[in-house]
Parts: sequence; structure tokens; C-alpha cells
Amino acid sequence: MNAIEESNKLSEHSECSAESGGETENERRKLSDTAPGAAAEPASEPIVRYSKVTKRFGELEVIKGIDLTLNAGEKLALIGPSGSGKTTLGRMLMTLERPSGGVITVDGEPLWHRRDRKGRMAPANEKHLRRMREKIGMVFQHFNLFPHLTVLGNVTLAPVTVLKLGKEEARARAVDMLRKVGLESKLDAYPSQLSGGQKQRVAIARALVMQPKVVVFDEVTSALDPELVGEVLEVIREIAAEGETAMMLITHEMDFAREIADRVVFGAEGRIVEEGPPEELFGSPKSERLRAFLNRFL
Repeated sequence: MNAIEESNKLSEHSECSAESGGETENERRKLSDTAPGAAAEPASEPIVRYSKVTKRFGELEVIKGIDLTLNAGEKLALIGPSGSGKTTLGRMLMTLERPSGGVITVDGEPLWHRRDRKGRMAPANEKHLRRMREKIGMVFQHFNLFPHLTVLGNVTLAPVTVLKLGKEEARARAVDMLRKVGLESKLDAYPSQLSGGQKQRVAIARALVMQPKVVVFDEVTSALDPELVGEVLEVIREIAAEGETAMMLITHEMDFAREIADRVVFGAEGRIVEEGPPEELFGSPKSERLRAFLNRFL
């Protein structure tokens, strides 16, 4: 069974909605409420839902039927050994890797699929993906700033070109966000004039200025010198405290995950092994696999 057939079969049960001419936003949300295998439904629809998601690279299956939700405003930490699949989960949400099977929904809409005229799941076109990306912020290990643009230029580019904001509104929003990450004095600086920690803070501001539904932080401190890690984690800590934006934190920083996350998911070999509140998962791990992993860090 190929990915689309697999997704169509899933959609018959989950009725996950997609971009469709006659559907309202409320209808799309209602249709996605019953994805199979999902966690017990909270009071509101999850911002992100993975339903029976798989990912293969050739013969190697790296994600094996994952069911996972992320709720509005929730801070979810993904931890696990290298090769566990946590970064692949993030990359699929960031539309950098296409799932081999299953459905990912964001804000009630399928991310990688849309309904065709017969109501069947079909691969999402680029127009659909562009629209969905507006809901997803991304902060990478490497900062990916435009070297020819100033700090302010890097942060205002997407609001102007993607959200079609006026330049003054985009500037005001960007300056406010750069103030939050402690870089209001660096508006006219270029990336080459910044430290690694400052560059990563610009990248965080660039993601958050779009006011996304969810932000994926993919090992954002792994490329930094050790003395710069603290300043970036402090920025994320302050943003998390505001509680407005859902966050997926892919990290090896166990103490940080324990402090910041509302829920921690431990994965290994492409499966979720254990998940729960940080005090429970770190304090009383149930599986031998998690205990062995934590012994390396704690």
C-alpha cells in the first residue's frame, strides 16, 4: 500500500479535513476530531496531530506508526538517542520531509494532503503547503540568516513577503520581537557582526514574528559554543513562560526539558516508548530503555 492509499484508508476513519471549496473552518476542525489512535481529547482541538505516521528512507523505516498530539500553548519536549526519529518528526512538521504514510494535521487541516474533487486524499500542492507553513515557525540548529540583510531585515522579510504586512507594521512587530530576545540594540547589525548566540536569537525572533500556531525548535543549541547555550535557553524559557505559542522542543538538554516542558516524549527506534509530565518521566521512568537513556545524562 503506498502513502496516499494508506492516508485515504486512514481518512475514512479519521475524517481529517483538507483544503476544500465548500468546507468552513469549523467543519474542518470537526472532521479532524476523530483521528484513530490519538491521545484522549482535551478541551480543545490539538494544534498538531500525528496519526499513524510512518517515514521510510528506502528500506529503512525510521518512524513506525506514530500517534502524537500537541495542544494549544503546550510545550512538548522530544528526547531520545540519536537515530530515534525525533528530528524526523520535527522535519515532517516543518514540511522538510514528506511522511511515507499516515496523516499530520495542523490547526485542524491535513498538512501534507488535501481533498481532491471526489473527496479523496491527494498529495498537497505547493499552494496548500505555503499556506500551511504560515502556521508553523521553525528554528534550526544552524541559523540560516540572510548574510546580506541586517537583523531587522531578516526579521521583517517574511511578514512583508508572506503575510503581506505593510513595512511600518512589519517593522513595529519585528522591533517588538527583537526587544523580547534582547537584541533591540542590534537592528542595523549584519549576521557577520553577531555571536552565535545572537544569531540564534535573531532566528527565534524571525520565527515568532510570524505569530505561528506552533514553533519547532530543532536542537537549537547544538551548534553553539557552550558559553553561549545559556543565553539562548533563557530566551526560550522567557517565551515559554508567556504560554501563547505551542512549542515542539527537540533537545538533548535534559535539565532544560525537565524545567520547560509541560509534557516529555521519549522515543527510540522510531517509536514512542514513554511520555508524560516531566516530573513523572524523569523522576519515575517506567521502561528500562528510558532508565538506561537517562543514566547517561542525570
